[in-house]
Amino acid sequence: MAEGESMWKLMGGLLALPVLLVLSVLMIFWGSGDYVRTVQLNWELELPASEGCLYETDSGASFSGDGERYHVLAYADDSGLEETLTEEATPVSSAEVPVTEILDLLAVPADQRPDFSDCRGFTAAHPTDERNRLYLLVNSAGTRLYVVECFF
Repeated sequence: MAEGESMWKLMGGLLALPVLLVLSVLMIFWGSGDYVRTVQLNWELELPASEGCLYETDSGASFSGDGERYHVLAYADDSGLEETLTEEATPVSSAEVPVTEILDLLAVPADQRPDFSDCRGFTAAHPTDERNRLYLLVNSAGTRLYVVECFF
């Protein structure tokens, strides 16, 4: 290998490092985005951005993509969350039984579960598989959103 050729390979490698660094940083920020974006992608719901995730757990990855996920999201008083849910999702009279079953499977501690007497429940159809289930529970103050997903 000629000296000039090895110099070009070295220069190319050195130039690639900053590009890889920038891409890595972008992936970290993109991947740590608001869980609302994931709900939008999975369920085609346009929810307001949350102030952050207070609790999350899932049943783990599986080959077929099935499993359960649970997130508790914080919202500001004036976020318009409940109004958005009323427009975007379908109200349910009671989601306590199916949600409790899923939370039991995930071993969610009592202090991270919704107070069903203080929440309104909503659901939405999955765009590609009607067996998948989504439950959205918002507390009466509109400051907590409990997101329960079940994929088959």
